Amino acid sequence: MDSKDIWSANDAQQEFDRVLEQARNVGPQEIDDPTGIYVLKVKLDRTRPDAAQFLAKRAPKG
Repeated sequence: MDSKDIWSANDAQQEFDRVLEQARNVGPQEIDDPTGIYVLKVKLDRTRPDAAQFLAKRAPKG
């Protein structure tokens, strides 16, 4: 799958799941619409573990 970071509004509507995936894995995605250019970026990625939880699970026992 090729990465894309500038989408027409029509393409973004048709491939919304892919736009979200690209924003999460590649970086901010631009959506070009006649009214302006919109930028979609992930503010909080809930698919990745919280750093504190990650470290707590790997803390030495004892």
